[in-house]
Amino acid sequence: MKQRAVVTNNLLMRLAHVVCLCRMDQVWQSPVRIRGLMAFGLVVWMLWGDSAAQAQNVAIEPRPSVRITRTDEAITIDGRLDEPAWETAEVIRDFRQQEPVEGAPPTEKTECRLLYDKTCVYIGIRCFDSEPDKINARDLNRDSSFGNDDKVVVLLDTYRDGRNAYRFSVNPLGTQSDALITDEGRDFNLAWDTQWLSAATRDQEGWAAEMAIPLVSLRFRKGADTWGFNVSRIIRRKNEILLWTSWQRAFGLLRVSQAGVLTGVDGITRSRLVEIKPYVTGRLRQNVPDSLGKRFEQGFSGAVGVEVARVGITPSVTAELTVNPDFGQAEVDQQVVNLTRFSVFFPERRDFFLENAGIFLFGRPGVNQMFFTRRIGLTDNGAPLPIDFGAKVTGKAGKWNLGFLHVETRPLREVQPDGTERVAVPRERFTVARVKRDLGTRSNVGAIALNRQGGEGRPYNRGVGLDAQINFNDYWTSYAFFAKTFSPGLRGDATTFRVQSGYDTNQMRLFGIYEEIGRNYNPEMGFVLRRDVRQYFGDGAYKWRPPAVAKTIREIRFEGFGEYYQDRTTGDLQTRTVATAISVDFANSASATIRPWRTETDVLTRPFRIRPGIVIPPGSYTFNRHGASFGTDRSRRIVFDAGGSWGSFYSGQRQEASAGLTWRPDSHLSLEASHSFNAVQLPQGDFSTSLFNGRVTYNFSRKWLSTCLVQVNSAARLTSINARVRYIYRPNSDIFFIYNQTTGVGVERPNRQFQIKVTYDFIR
Repeated sequence: MKQRAVVTNNLLMRLAHVVCLCRMDQVWQSPVRIRGLMAFGLVVWMLWGDSAAQAQNVAIEPRPSVRITRTDEAITIDGRLDEPAWETAEVIRDFRQQEPVEGAPPTEKTECRLLYDKTCVYIGIRCFDSEPDKINARDLNRDSSFGNDDKVVVLLDTYRDGRNAYRFSVNPLGTQSDALITDEGRDFNLAWDTQWLSAATRDQEGWAAEMAIPLVSLRFRKGADTWGFNVSRIIRRKNEILLWTSWQRAFGLLRVSQAGVLTGVDGITRSRLVEIKPYVTGRLRQNVPDSLGKRFEQGFSGAVGVEVARVGITPSVTAELTVNPDFGQAEVDQQVVNLTRFSVFFPERRDFFLENAGIFLFGRPGVNQMFFTRRIGLTDNGAPLPIDFGAKVTGKAGKWNLGFLHVETRPLREVQPDGTERVAVPRERFTVARVKRDLGTRSNVGAIALNRQGGEGRPYNRGVGLDAQINFNDYWTSYAFFAKTFSPGLRGDATTFRVQSGYDTNQMRLFGIYEEIGRNYNPEMGFVLRRDVRQYFGDGAYKWRPPAVAKTIREIRFEGFGEYYQDRTTGDLQTRTVATAISVDFANSASATIRPWRTETDVLTRPFRIRPGIVIPPGSYTFNRHGASFGTDRSRRIVFDAGGSWGSFYSGQRQEASAGLTWRPDSHLSLEASHSFNAVQLPQGDFSTSLFNGRVTYNFSRKWLSTCLVQVNSAARLTSINARVRYIYRPNSDIFFIYNQTTGVGVERPNRQFQIKVTYDFIR
């Protein structure tokens, strides 16, 4: 209690200082860049000071530890754990429940062992099960979340920084999934892939998983004596989550700072990483529009290049290079129906940009993001632009996290009516440098600099920013950033700043944001939803676990949020939203949500063309809506979900409904279908939209994978097909067969493309 009082006192004193400073009229009448810098500095000073006070006054809770054992015996990755070396390893047995009963002993026994030799770290996990015939195992897709399967997950914090980690997961079929965790889950990168081996077996006692992770696939400090380690098991039919440590509901596996301690790693060394992954590809095209959308490409074309080449500069810093990359195997974007005035944010899907992307994260993804890699090598409508090469350096040096990226795109030329050529899209150079410094246990401060340099008369665009993430206890997290851009012709009011803070426990969640975005803030390498705005946002939830119905209902949440957007220049209201919801999570993983009330005021200062021929005139509109949704038990072979909303919409009415069905009869086949529908009635005219998504997945084995995605969008009047067959003939080496087709109104002729791509990963 005394320690808590000291920390609280410290925070209250700093808050008082901030309030006094904020009352100075000179401060808040200053230009936005001064207000932003002062707000950023005040937040860092206030929160870091409190964090330091906690570090001095609150003892760190000891973490469980396990020793990894060296072996000279050859380990065969077959999922059997029958080599004598496994009997010499220390055993982790003391798992505890995160769900359904926090801290309770597991209903099934689990054992985990760790070994290493001069090339690999080996992890063996024995999952005992009293009903082995009820083990869920249906997913053969690599990098799946295994949301419907039993699985084991291990976490390796090789820097022991309590922030970043590798995550490796295996289900009872031996299917692999790997990911990078940055800043305790602020970025979770499932697209990261590396070479490693896994296998699993099932028997009358349950199932077992065996993993071999090459040391060249990991980065770690030379001479380190400990790593962070955690292990989790999911028993899907019981919706039971087990962890060795960090089992509290507010934490979980992503809370890297709560991981246990892996000792004995001082004997682990690795050779310098050298990896190169070349590719060769060939395409057959019919009526495929080029990147400019002005002509159709026909016939056969081919390409060769280097998908990625990596060299370990140090054991913890790696340089990467890509030359003439091809991203044909990336899945197409999911189509959406947009009934708002704002741009739709589509996520990055290209491997080179996804790998180690967490270090470059700055701002709020999808809203005010200073660096967004889809600005590189893609047109505004998603058409690819050729990339000559890209270079990247990422890693860690002491307490410094480092990131550097440079990419150059190839110029595009088009033939004029008189037969001459002109440069339609000039060569461009994109550069970003990022650095973050670890502070205390879980906090950091950082900086970013960006440059987009056009060629042949195209102007530059540059930006700089500062940010800080302060986690000054296990439940209270704050983040702040300040950024400024430099663009020819845009002078003044080119800054943005944001302060946010969240408090999340088993019983409640509180979250707040204050943000300003200048009229001329223009990050051409980023994504900004609105400009010249001031935003206030508050969100809260109360979580209740009723003991009387614990066998049926796991948790009930009462939620609400409010959002207010204000024009920074005039102070006028732009958008105001207040909403409530009641959500129920059932013990069998089914869920239901009721949204009894949502009121929104939207002020249009110019006509809003919501559909061709339907224009909503300027004015202030207030509409009230209601909604509900539910989803069935996701561990079943058949999963169904549905939802809808209804109520006023601008000066009319809108009804929205959606439904989805998934059928997984066995581990090979999965059928998914979803449909959403909107019916809108306005004085200016009525219209409806329909969006259908269908996916068929058939996996012959863990090496032969196939999927086909069909999308039918009535709003865009387009139908698209994306089909892929993938053969993983050796770890991280693939052969892809890809077919794409688009038809519909606005497509002069159906366009089709068939592509074969082969990659081979050399690594030592």
